[in-house]
Amino acid sequence: MTPATAPLPATLAALVPAKLQKITASRDGEVVIEVFAAGKQWLQLRPGALTRLAERPARDSDDADEATRGLLRKELQPGILSAIDIDEARGLWRLTIHRPDAPPRVLVIERDGREPRWLLLAPVDEGERILGAMPATKPGDGRDTRRGRLYEPPRRAPAPPVEAAPSAAGAPTTTAPTTSPALQQARQRLKAEHERLKRLHKKLEGDLARHGDPERTALDGELLKSVMGRLPRGVDDVDVIDIDGSERRIALDPARDAKGNLQRLFDRARRARAAIAHARPRLDEVAAQLARVAALRERLTGTAAVDEAAVLRDVDALLTAPDSGPSARRKAALAGRRQAWRCFVVDGDVVVRVGRGAKDNDALVKSARGHDLWLHARDRTGAHVVIPSTGGPIPDATFVDAAHLAAWFSAGRGERHVDIQHTRVKHLKKPGAGAPAGLFLVGNETVTHLRVDDDRVKALLAREVAAS
Repeated sequence: MTPATAPLPATLAALVPAKLQKITASRDGEVVIEVFAAGKQWLQLRPGALTRLAERPARDSDDADEATRGLLRKELQPGILSAIDIDEARGLWRLTIHRPDAPPRVLVIERDGREPRWLLLAPVDEGERILGAMPATKPGDGRDTRRGRLYEPPRRAPAPPVEAAPSAAGAPTTTAPTTSPALQQARQRLKAEHERLKRLHKKLEGDLARHGDPERTALDGELLKSVMGRLPRGVDDVDVIDIDGSERRIALDPARDAKGNLQRLFDRARRARAAIAHARPRLDEVAAQLARVAALRERLTGTAAVDEAAVLRDVDALLTAPDSGPSARRKAALAGRRQAWRCFVVDGDVVVRVGRGAKDNDALVKSARGHDLWLHARDRTGAHVVIPSTGGPIPDATFVDAAHLAAWFSAGRGERHVDIQHTRVKHLKKPGAGAPAGLFLVGNETVTHLRVDDDRVKALLAREVAAS
């Protein structure tokens, strides 16, 4: 439903239509647009305000915002100011600018005393896409006003720009009750949030159902071991005897051999455990939020009288997203240059290095000395581990700790038994210039069977230090 619009003030009604001529912008968010409507006139646009000026305002060239001016000139000129619409319930003023042989553009002014702003929008099939906003900070009601996002009107009723004046008797006046349009907007916000949470809840339930039962998958892997010796390549399934004595059929990948299918089942169980551990708390959180939204909707749709101001405060508190702080990319930028490996203290004071990824494994090996000891989980993708050495024997405790790190940072994580291959760095060689990242030919290799100790792994992970 299109919101009702208020009458346009006479001072602005005379500007429609008007031809845009010049645009200037300053760093504090002020934009001055020179228009021609029966003579030159000027519109002063600020966050939350629109004013018609009788003469050109003085400009300080040192305060010019060239980026904002360039954006507005690119998107609005040449153009005709064809409409100015006012939505008092939401505190919005919308200026529509039509351009020859190009889609129109919309300047939206949010007249909210708490967080005034203006935005430049481009109508698209899905709604209106944000091209720019001033100020560029995130609104307190949780909306995303970054460039490229779809525009969403304010989620809360606009606040007046000034406080109410005291009464004639000297006592402060009470705040006027929230208007019905604001209450209607709150109902619409709650309905939209309720529908969004229902979709998210259904998606999370589907994710959990898709992963199935990881323990059953792991048990199928154990049952498959009993027929490994007679399992040919190329079969689609195999019949085994379940632990309760019944017959069970296990689906196989015909492109894999017996060992590959066994590894596939254990990998699937490991990934399912990790996915369920992440999705289950999220599902519970969404269900709790869904219940809170439903309860608040019930208050708004009930027949009993409600305190509109209190209800709107509750809606605002429930639907305003908390500030999550800097993004992961921003945190990484603040932390400085990313190191290609992580460092862990093992066996008292020995610092071993663990590669972060395939390319990082190459960098780790390249930075190591020839006598350093190299470790890797055999026949599994995973991190390379390097123990510093002068060429002498490696203490058993140091080697076992490093082997546990190699097993943990590999596709064998979660398994009880992992084979660890190791050699001196000088015996590693890249197959060629075009070899995949992390791939080496291993000479003088020794393989050690490791029985994984979970408590030891947990202690090692707690002894991570800054990479150097």
